[in-house]
Amino acid sequence: MFDKSKVGVSFPPFTIEVERCKISELALAVGDDNPIYRSRAAAQAQGFQDVPLFPTTPTIFSFWGNTELWHQLEQVGINIKRILHGEEEYEYLNPIYPDDVLTGITTIVEGKTRKLKDGSMDILTTETRYTNHDNQVVLVAKSMLIVRE
Repeated sequence: MFDKSKVGVSFPPFTIEVERCKISELALAVGDDNPIYRSRAAAQAQGFQDVPLFPTTPTIFSFWGNTELWHQLEQVGINIKRILHGEEEYEYLNPIYPDDVLTGITTIVEGKTRKLKDGSMDILTTETRYTNHDNQVVLVAKSMLIVRE
């Protein structure tokens, strides 16, 4: 059962550099051949300063930027072996481009337990706020995690 006193817990900041090739690889992996994700010139011709983020690029940030997240979740009592990914949401607040270095801070913003016939299920929401080199918030990423007990 999720300890509701853990709502509001923030984990230490982490940084990640936005890599041009990762944006391109992600677009190719999902079959999007739009040249703005591979070419600065194509992106600029469409009004961007540089190659823009592919819409789901922040997924990479959570896996490769905060490599301690699973350990941090364990430290607050979450059974990471029982996690299912429930939902992901991104709110873009300012442009993000290749070579930007972002700092993320992940916070548990919601947690509840649902009783089931044969156990329980914890539903947690984390929010990661990313700031750029100017300390502007550029992205807020929310993840819903389901933990079946």
